[in-house]
Amino acid sequence: MTSIFIGCFAFGLLFAVVSFLLGAFGGTDAHGVAHGPTVSLTGSHAPTAAHGPDGNQVSPFSLSTLSAFLTWFGAAGYLLTRFSPLAAFAITAAALAIGVTGAAIVFAAIARYIVPRLTVLNPDDFRVQGAVARVTSTIQPGGIGEIVYTLGGTRHADGARSESGDVIERGTQVVVLRVEKGIAYVEPWATFADSHQLPRTDIGTIEPSAQ
Repeated sequence: MTSIFIGCFAFGLLFAVVSFLLGAFGGTDAHGVAHGPTVSLTGSHAPTAAHGPDGNQVSPFSLSTLSAFLTWFGAAGYLLTRFSPLAAFAITAAALAIGVTGAAIVFAAIARYIVPRLTVLNPDDFRVQGAVARVTSTIQPGGIGEIVYTLGGTRHADGARSESGDVIERGTQVVVLRVEKGIAYVEPWATFADSHQLPRTDIGTIEPSAQ
């Protein structure tokens, strides 16, 4: 029976560690989305990002609570087997109770502290209009160039025209004013900032791709 408890403890602990590492370094789940800088084109023109509490319910039978149960059950069972005079049935019952308690603590922590911090996938976070981009292919007067920007945690590259018809050099930071037939109409951030009395400093983190 000791080997069963050790196996449960090892499996639960290993699963918890792997899950943590995947969550910490994967960075691709729906509740940890990285959003690129955007500006509001109606009302306030300061850079904004809309986030809110997630309406999803966390299940008490999730993989996190299961791994917690196995870890606590295995550890308690092993310690009771080694250091208590209890019979096998009593040890198993006590280990089950401790495992359930551990799972309940983990569930309560997730429901109370983690779920409320998750963000919803707000439609405004995926709207191209107002996105801050950087020109990667010079936009000639009357012509089409290319811009790159990050939206909803994903890097995009789109064709773009100058809203004013003037040339916009490669590397210039721009704001997407509108999109027509798949083409973004953009304005240099400096021009946009001047017209709306905003600081002209860069607000994005997009770097031009190598050409």
